Amino acid sequence: MSKVFISIGDISGDYYGGEIISLLREKNGMIEFLALGGEKSEKAGARLLYPTVSISTVGFWEAVFTFREWEKVWRLSQEVIEREHPNVVLLIDNPGFNLRLASFCHKKKIPVVYFVPPQVWAWGRRRASRLSQCADWILTIFPWEADYFPKGKAQVKWVGHPVTHLIPPLPFSSSGESKNRIILLPGSREGEIINYLTVIKKFIPLLLKNRKVELVSIAASQEAQKLLEKEMVDFPVTIKERKELLSVLPGSALAISSSGTVTLEVALAGVPQIIVYRVALLTFFLARLLMRKTFIGLPNIVMGEEISPELVGKDFSSSRLLEEVEKILSDSGSSKKVLDVSLEIREKLNRGNPFEEVAQVVEGYL
Repeated sequence: MSKVFISIGDISGDYYGGEIISLLREKNGMIEFLALGGEKSEKAGARLLYPTVSISTVGFWEAVFTFREWEKVWRLSQEVIEREHPNVVLLIDNPGFNLRLASFCHKKKIPVVYFVPPQVWAWGRRRASRLSQCADWILTIFPWEADYFPKGKAQVKWVGHPVTHLIPPLPFSSSGESKNRIILLPGSREGEIINYLTVIKKFIPLLLKNRKVELVSIAASQEAQKLLEKEMVDFPVTIKERKELLSVLPGSALAISSSGTVTLEVALAGVPQIIVYRVALLTFFLARLLMRKTFIGLPNIVMGEEISPELVGKDFSSSRLLEEVEKILSDSGSSKKVLDVSLEIREKLNRGNPFEEVAQVVEGYL
């Protein structure tokens, strides 16, 4: 029986992994999947070795608190790979751990396919050089990424961004429109959710003084849903599951989006948004020092301009947020602008079904 080892670090990667596993299982039912990941990859048919999605963090300081657990995962991964000797290892995002794993597999002469590689265009080229020598395939999601990987062992191919496949082209159906609906998107990791809600709890009473709105928050996972229900119990916020995002996006007035992949989903759905993020002070200063991009929001990075306002660090406060929300709600032309931009973003990032491309490459080693 063929074996595929998959290493995933966050919820987006877990969803991508689940899609790829499902495609491969349809083609070949005699594949065993061994995964570091979460509920999506497990439901798709993988044997979950460790729930790494639950220990995912963002930031230098934040990672300190999960270091020991990741070291436990590292030792487990070495043991499983040496014992099982998989036909191929599929790495999805999570560069802090997966670059180390790519190097290990390279030494063991096990093929490595890296989907959603490190964002070297934002953080510098050192990781790109290292990965191009260890991986057999690097499958990028942004069209400009391939140019950042020097000629090495790896074959590099742009396969398109998953979001363009997951979010249907406009217009897409809605169960009903509500121009007073505001969507709260707090992220997927516990730390970022708490940081987000610290501001939102102060913001909501300020907003409700002047406006009658419907507030809907999307939970990225079952754990996130429990956390949101606990934290928002005293606020007029409806909590919905991640799978319901597409049903509430159409017709919404705006979204307050924690920086991440979801900002692209909102942009492609043609909904105005404010992109926010708050991390530890040390993380913020180090990121500003190291990052080579002016923006943190993916729609802004793709377009090369601030199409959605960004509130980062100390700028993400209840007063500043209220100010930006009022600007959008008072601008009758904001929806039309965002709809036009959504078409441009889709054109820049779309290249069909990236999951099929990844599955095809992985299948070549089975």
